[in-house]
Amino acid sequence: MLERHALNFTMTPGQTQGFRAGLLAAAALLLVACGGPQSVAAPASPEAAVRGFLNAVRANSLLAMSEVWGSARGPARRYMKRDEVDQRLAVIRAYLDHERFEILESQAVLPPGPDGRRSLQVRLTRRGCTPVVPFTVVPYGGGWLVSDIDLAAAGNPQRRCPPSSTGPGSRAPEPGTRGPGFTR
Repeated sequence: MLERHALNFTMTPGQTQGFRAGLLAAAALLLVACGGPQSVAAPASPEAAVRGFLNAVRANSLLAMSEVWGSARGPARRYMKRDEVDQRLAVIRAYLDHERFEILESQAVLPPGPDGRRSLQVRLTRRGCTPVVPFTVVPYGGGWLVSDIDLAAAGNPQRRCPPSSTGPGSRAPEPGTRGPGFTR
């Protein structure tokens, strides 16, 4: 014959305090281990930072873009509101959407500019246009982050390529427009 035992879900006040402390400690450990902000190492070279950023643009990943875009203080997502970072990166993504890219020249071999900044020229290819876009990178944590992109040089992503005297297939910015410039 089997005896049935009632389950007792009541605890004395002394028992609940210890239970709550243990539960909070377990939740904090789980948050740090799985759900807390992930720290990603900055790319090792200026070219790797630009390459990583443009690959993230091509993959349509604001999160991956936010890992390599920022300032000497670190990735912008660490010190800016998430909505602001996402809005800025969505605009940058629209201007830099491309089928392929090529890093033309890098000033990585030249002495660094102010604050260790370096500049790279990148040719984007999109819908037959081939604008050359200057990128500025800054040192951070033993690596590099993209900090400034001359979006005006990319041209309006919603317009066809105008004929240009700067070379076949090049796209010059529309007269009188600068486009949004985002500096981190």
